[in-house]
Amino acid sequence: MSRFRSRAAVTAGLTAIAVAAGCLVVGPVQAATGPAVTEGGHASTARLRIGDDQRACSGVLVAAQWLATAASCFADDLGAGPVAAGKPQWRTTAVLGPAAGTTVEVVELVPRTDRDLVLARLASPVAGTTPVPFATTAPAPGEELTVVGFGRTKEEWAPLTRHTAAFTVQSVSGTTLALDGRTDDDAICAGDAGGPLLRQKDGGFELVALASQSWQGGCWGIDPAETRNDAVSPRLDNIAGGNTLTPGAVLRAEDSLVSNAARLTLRADGDLVVVSNAGKTLWSTGTAGHPGATARFTDSGNLTVVDADGTTVLWESATTARGGSAVLQDRGDLVVRDAQGASQWAAGTEVRHDYNGDGRSDMAAWYNYTDGRDAIHTFLGGTDGTLTKPLKSYDVADGVWDTRAMKYLTGDFNGDGRGDTAVLKGYSDTSVKLWVALGRADGGFDAPYTAWSTPAGGFHISYMTPHAGDFNGDGRDDVAVWYAYTDGSTKLWTFTSTDRGTFNAPFSSWSAPSGSWLRSRVKSVVGDFDGDGRDDLSVFYGQGDDTVKTYVFPAAPDGGFTTPAVWWQSASLDWNRTTPHAGDFNGDGRDDTLVWYDYPDGSDKTSTMLSERVSGKDRFGSAKVTLSSPPGNLDVTRMQFLTGDYDGDGRDDLATLNHQADGTVKMWTWTARPDAMFNGGIAGWSAPASSWAFGSAQFFTTYPKS
Repeated sequence: MSRFRSRAAVTAGLTAIAVAAGCLVVGPVQAATGPAVTEGGHASTARLRIGDDQRACSGVLVAAQWLATAASCFADDLGAGPVAAGKPQWRTTAVLGPAAGTTVEVVELVPRTDRDLVLARLASPVAGTTPVPFATTAPAPGEELTVVGFGRTKEEWAPLTRHTAAFTVQSVSGTTLALDGRTDDDAICAGDAGGPLLRQKDGGFELVALASQSWQGGCWGIDPAETRNDAVSPRLDNIAGGNTLTPGAVLRAEDSLVSNAARLTLRADGDLVVVSNAGKTLWSTGTAGHPGATARFTDSGNLTVVDADGTTVLWESATTARGGSAVLQDRGDLVVRDAQGASQWAAGTEVRHDYNGDGRSDMAAWYNYTDGRDAIHTFLGGTDGTLTKPLKSYDVADGVWDTRAMKYLTGDFNGDGRGDTAVLKGYSDTSVKLWVALGRADGGFDAPYTAWSTPAGGFHISYMTPHAGDFNGDGRDDVAVWYAYTDGSTKLWTFTSTDRGTFNAPFSSWSAPSGSWLRSRVKSVVGDFDGDGRDDLSVFYGQGDDTVKTYVFPAAPDGGFTTPAVWWQSASLDWNRTTPHAGDFNGDGRDDTLVWYDYPDGSDKTSTMLSERVSGKDRFGSAKVTLSSPPGNLDVTRMQFLTGDYDGDGRDDLATLNHQADGTVKMWTWTARPDAMFNGGIAGWSAPASSWAFGSAQFFTTYPKS
C-alpha cells in the first residue's frame, strides 16, 4: 500500500486503519523487523515515489523497461477504485538497481481489473539489473516465500534500503494468496505494496505474487494492540509474463508480454494486439467481439486465438514451428521462431529508427560544418508526424573525420529497442572500419566506437554498398554489403550483429559472375517483404531499355541471401528517373515498395506496389499512384528521403529534408492512410540557408540513396 509523507496524511491513514478494525487494509510488504538486504542484493526491487512523495510503494523489475507493482498504489481513493491506463496521473519515479542507485520515471500504466496488479513502463531500459521472471508453478499451502520491499519497519518510518520478510502460504484462490508471517516479526507494512513475493529456484528467484493487503501488525505507527500479520497478495504465477510464449502457453484476458518498444496484450474482447510505446495499436488479430477467447502457442508451433468454446480458431499465424516460441522482441516485432531459432512469421510491428523509444520514427543526420567540425543531429517525430527542431548530441572538432569516404546507416544494432547510427568509413591505406553510435533515451547518440574493422587488402570502401536490416531475424539489425568486384563479379556479404552492438566476421552468400549484374543499374531497398521476420533485399534493376525489374533476395535464417526472384516489372519506366523506397505503407505487417518518379515536365508521383501473396507465391502488386505533385513544386535532386512511421500509427510514412527554392531547408512528411495513399504534406522544422546548409547534411538510412 502507499504511504503518505505529510503529517495530515499519516493521521488520515491511521484513522482509516483504526476504523477498519476487523478488516484487512491495503499495505505494503516489508518486514517489520526483517533484516536489511546486503548491498546489491535484490537489486530488481524498486522504491516508487508517487506524486512528489505523497505516496510510496515498492515494485519489481520484470523486463528491462517494465515493473510489476500494486495497482492500488495509483488509485484515486488510496488503495481502492479503478486505475486508468496510460500515463500516471501523478509523476512517479522508480529507484532501483544495486544500492538503489538508478532513478527512472514511470511513463505508462497497464492495469488489470481482476487483481491488484499494474505493469508500469519506465522511460528507458534499466541496464545492469536482471529482471525477475514470473513463476509458472502455483504456490502450495505451507510453502515459504520471501517478501522484499522498501516499506516501514518496526522502527523506521521511511527506510531507504530493502528489507525482507518470510511468509507462509495459507491458501490459494484463482487470483490471490492468503499468507501469514513466519514469525511475529514478519509483517507487510506501509510502503511495501507492490513488492515481490519470491520463490528460490535454480540458484535465483522467480516472482510468485506481490504485496498488497496486510494487517500491518508490528509496523511503525500501528497501534501496538494490533498484532496480526497475515496478508493477501495477488498471484502472478497463473498469468503470462516476460516476452516469450513457449509451446502450450496460453494468454488470457488482460495478459501481456512486454518488451522495450511494445507490449502484446489479449484484450477482454478477445482481440490480440501489439501496442507501441506511443500507445498506438500497431497490429491486431481482428478478433474483437469474442470475450473469453484465449491466445495459445500450440505444441506444433502455431500462434492462435481460440474462441471461448476452446475449439474454434478465430485467427492463426499458420506456422509449424514445433519446439519453437513466439517472441516479442525488444525492437517491438512479434515473431514466431522454430526450435533452431529461425523466424517463420512476424507481425511486422517494429518501428524503425526510433531513437528515443517513444514509438515514433525519427531522422538523424551527420552534419559537416564549414569549420571542419562534425556532429550528429536528431529530428524527433511528433504525434502528427512532423519532424522537430534538431537535437545535437555527438559533436567533435575538425580533423577527426574525413567525410569524403563515409557511408551512413541506421538500425537497432544492439537490439535494445532504440535506433542507432553507423558509419562505414574507408581510410587512405584502404583499410575499412564500421563505427556505431548507440542511441540514447533523449534521442541523441553516444560517441561512435569501432564495431568492426578490416586491414588494407580486405574490402575497399569504393566497392561497398551497405544496407541495414535484421537479416537473420534475431531482433538486432545487421549490415549487408553489395560488393562489386573490379572483375565485374558481385557478392552479397552479411555482417551479423551482437548484443553489444558490434559485428561478427562477414560471410558471403549469393554471388554472380562477371557481367551478369551491373552495379550502375542497381537501386536497392531493404524490408521484410515476405513477412517471415527477416529483412530481405530488393533491387530495382534497369535492363538497359525502358524495362525495370524488381528482384527480391530473400534472407536465409543465417542472415545470408538466397537466389533472387522477379516480384514486379514494368516495360514503360525510365529507370534513371526512379527513386525506390520501402516500408509497410498499409500497415499489414509486410513491407511494400514505392517509386518516386520524376517526370520530364517537372511533376512528380509516387507509385506504391503492395506486397502480397497470391496462389502461394509472394510478389508486389500492380503499381498504384499514391501521391502527386504538379510541375515545379518539388525537385527530387534537392530532397533527402527516408521512410518511417513518424506518427506512430503502424503505417510507414514518407519524409524528406527539402532544399527550398529560396535557399531555406524544411522538413516535410506525407503520412500514410490505411489504403496506402499519402495525405498532403505537412511541414515541420525549417531553417534559413545561413544556419543550415543542405549539402552539409547526410541522413542515416537503411539502404543507399539512389
